[in-house]
This record gives sequence, structure tokens and C-alpha cells, in this order.
Amino acid sequence: MAPQLLKLPTCSISRILHTTPSLSFLSLSKSPKLSVRWVNAQIHSPFRSYAVASSGKLQPPKKKRRLDEICLERFQQYSRTFIQSWILQGKVSVDGKVVNKAGTPVSEKAVVQIMAEIPKYVCRAGYKLEAAIEQLGINVAGKVALDSGLSTGGFTDCLLQYGASFVYGVDVGYGQVMPAVINVMKEEASLVTLVKPQFEARRSQVGSGGIVRDPMVHQEVLEKIIKGVENFGFCSNGWIESPLKGAEGNTEFLVYFSRTAERNAN
Repeated sequence: MAPQLLKLPTCSISRILHTTPSLSFLSLSKSPKLSVRWVNAQIHSPFRSYAVASSGKLQPPKKKRRLDEICLERFQQYSRTFIQSWILQGKVSVDGKVVNKAGTPVSEKAVVQIMAEIPKYVCRAGYKLEAAIEQLGINVAGKVALDSGLSTGGFTDCLLQYGASFVYGVDVGYGQVMPAVINVMKEEASLVTLVKPQFEARRSQVGSGGIVRDPMVHQEVLEKIIKGVENFGFCSNGWIESPLKGAEGNTEFLVYFSRTAERNAN
């Protein structure tokens, strides 16, 4: 009787090496009494099946991470402030889709792109100092400078781009800035300070979100800082409001000082 159904061999993964694979045929009869008969035919084939085994335990898929963290890891030349700003502006895409929330969970394998203009400085602080240099007529070309209390290095970047011959960068603790700076300053030295009212005002003067909104408080803080620095033997050459606000939206100021002859004589 002719076979009515032909079943081809299926691909399988086996732990045993088969050198003589076989084909199985299913033969069915048309008789009232159904009978089934399997016939195995041995064939020689150049194809072989091999064992496949994994080594060690299966690794669980990695958890997703915040978008800003992944950007900081992949684009290390940019600061967190720039990264978060670009995300909020809709200039960062994940797998071709714009994402505007810094905390969005993103896979490690995701394609992340930033479509933004390359910044002039490593962080926003560089633009603040640039405004003071331009508007207050500060000459830093060929000078040796000290960036006291640096973080990302925006001031240092700006100083170097404006021709400073060398910049020392140091971190300082609260209340240690002026004594430390004075000890290393030469005669006829200049000083530029970034004033952040939210850290200088009284607690009652700081509003919700840590923001100082009252212009009178701004003026009070400025006068206190200027007077305090002048007590160390400096005179104020003017101040400007920073063109950029602080990270939380606070208005900031930059003051330009020169060392006085009276202090040098002492």
C-alpha cells in the first residue's frame, strides 16, 4: 500500500552526536481496520547535529536606568546641567523618539542621540564669568588664576579661553575662601566672586523652592558681600547680574574687586 503521509525530519538540538540520522515515514492503510506502521530508513548524510549547552547561570536582563544618567555616561564631555537642560528642551531622542523627562527609564541598549549646539564652555558657569569679563572690563590674558570652589570647571574653561596662562583649581569649605585666597594672591591682584543670595540670605528671606525673589534681599546680600570682601583689603570695581539664573531659578551676581594699596602696605 502506498504511504499517504510523509513526515520530514525536524531540526532539533541534541546532546548526542548522530552519525546515522534516519527518516521516519508514516504509513496508513485504507482498510476499515486502521493500522499504523512506522518504517525507519537509515540514510547517510553529511549533516550532523551537535549538542548546545550554556555555561553558567542565565543572566537576568539588566534594569533600565534614568535617561540623564545614561547620557552622562555616554557623553562625558558635557555636564549634568547641560544634559538635563537639553532633555527638557526636547533635544534628546531615544530610539528615534524625543524624550523630555530626565528620569525616564531607558534600556542600556537604546540608541540615544543629542541634537543640540555644542556648548562653548563645559558648564553654565563659564557663561557667567564671560559676562563679567566683557561687561566689567576684566583682563585675564597672560595671568595665573585661581578657581576657588570649582565644580565642573566652567570658570577655569572660560579663563583659559580668554588667555589665562595657567589656572589652579581647588575646592574649599564654607568660610574658608577669603583667608585661603588672600594668602596666595600677589599685589595688584584682582578678584571676581559669584554671589548666590540663596546661600547668603537669612532663612526667613528664602522663599519656596529655595528661591530668593525679593530684589531688596538681593541688594542686602550684595552690600553684605561687598563690605565683607572690602574688609580683607579689596575695593569693588562694580558688579553685574548674571545672565543665567542658578539651577533652581535664583538670580545671581558677579562682583569685581581689586586689592588696595593700603592692605598691601600692611
